[in-house]
Amino acid sequence: MTEQISERGMPVCITAYYGVLRIYITMYCRKLPRHALADACTEVCEAANAERTGCIKMPNWGVQLIGHDFDLADWAEVLQQPFDPWVMRSNDAFVLRWTGFDDLETASEVQEHAAFVVDQLNGAMWINRGTRAVRFEGIINFKPDGTRNTTMMVATGKIEARARVSAEAVVTRADGTIIPPPPPKSSNAQDWIALAETHEPLADALVYFARAEWFDIYKAVECLEDWVGGGEAGLRDLNWIEKDDLKRLKRTANSYRHRRGGKHSPPEIPVSQSEAREMLAILIRKAFLRAAEKAEASLM
Repeated sequence: MTEQISERGMPVCITAYYGVLRIYITMYCRKLPRHALADACTEVCEAANAERTGCIKMPNWGVQLIGHDFDLADWAEVLQQPFDPWVMRSNDAFVLRWTGFDDLETASEVQEHAAFVVDQLNGAMWINRGTRAVRFEGIINFKPDGTRNTTMMVATGKIEARARVSAEAVVTRADGTIIPPPPPKSSNAQDWIALAETHEPLADALVYFARAEWFDIYKAVECLEDWVGGGEAGLRDLNWIEKDDLKRLKRTANSYRHRRGGKHSPPEIPVSQSEAREMLAILIRKAFLRAAEKAEASLM
């Protein structure tokens, strides 16, 4: 039996051992919590095993997220392993991991892909959870020995102060025993990202929804029309929202994306930007539901 050799010229198992040992010593000295140690050690062992088996290409990338604590916590709760994409906690940072990054070779390539998928997720998270947008400020390259290289970037925007009251429900039987939670399954946001890979108009609709300016709202409606087929009439005939509401939505967005006082006048009763987003959220949710039904039917 031939022992697998790492890039450092040592057996992969020894590389992993020293990687875990170095992480343990560092975290012990910094008095970091045990869950952080466990996550980091798992990273090292998985990376070493991937190098040994050749089942995952290296390098292995992540994107460091920034935003309000509430929104980051929502991402971590909704985007969990073993489903894709997922958010890991690393030294109090929130890191987005996605298999779509795995074949990329440079931080600039990851940045380009991350800009798109983070926008998609921002749209999906708002529609499914009411979560406000987060941004990314760094590209992380995870090494097989547990070390990492981070390329930092300037993240634009502001983080507002907000308060939230939350509670965690515990379901019990009549005899008082706790009913265990159901087995984990992928979230809607994760399912939508997977579907978006084969439905480009829906992928673009999520991005435009996340940006939420009038121009973007109009473009998102156009994406849905293209995906459904038949233009505005095709989308209207599905009755996903009231036909008059769809007409007002599109005409309002069209008027605001042009100069004031031009030939593109708003309807007599225009919709507000928040109303437009709510209508658009319903349309996008319905479209992804239909895409999921088509995908499921194709497997039968």
